[in-house]
Amino acid sequence: MTNLPWLRRGRSNFLKMDFFRLTMRIISGFLMVYYFVIITSFILSWIRTSTPGILKFKGFINTLTEPYMKHFRGISWLRFGMVDFSSILGIVVLSFLLFLTQNLAAGVFPTWYSLVFWLILRIWGFVAFFIMILAVVMLFRLITLYAMKGSKPNWIDSIDRFLFPLVSRFLGIFTNKTVAYPLALGIFAAVLIAFRYLAGWGLIELLNYLNTKLNALRVY
Repeated sequence: MTNLPWLRRGRSNFLKMDFFRLTMRIISGFLMVYYFVIITSFILSWIRTSTPGILKFKGFINTLTEPYMKHFRGISWLRFGMVDFSSILGIVVLSFLLFLTQNLAAGVFPTWYSLVFWLILRIWGFVAFFIMILAVVMLFRLITLYAMKGSKPNWIDSIDRFLFPLVSRFLGIFTNKTVAYPLALGIFAAVLIAFRYLAGWGLIELLNYLNTKLNALRVY
């Protein structure tokens, strides 16, 4: 064995690589747990309640996420009116680190185009999420138009103030005729749902095609 220094070097490199992959696996495990904690905090921020147990749990989650999320607050270009998307940027950055460490833990260093594809899919994931939220709100409002008769709660008026300009602009692209509000809501919601699934399918097919072509170029 003493006459085979290359073997000793090979073992040393293997141990170093094994230690590196183990380290990446531990880090990715920690990031995975923290990612779900932040998602939980994001969901809880939508819940308005005075229940002591839930408030205590929200406070505990906030103490865990605030040291990280505070670095993304106050970014002006991520604020649209009353909606602040800075927390989404924090989630994207964390999920990127999770994606990278998981690949390194598996012994795979991502190519530049796999990182670009990942970013495109992540951005589309958030866009698709908000498209579905908007479609669900429209369908909910459509149901309440028939279920609620007489006086409406104030929050229903707030929903209408948000939806009516969107629906009017959308239908104005295709027709100048007046369309009943319930019908307009149904049409717009159906178009959004169809677009979400068709565009998602098309994007995945395109990225798979590009990935195949780029991998073939690497071989040559």
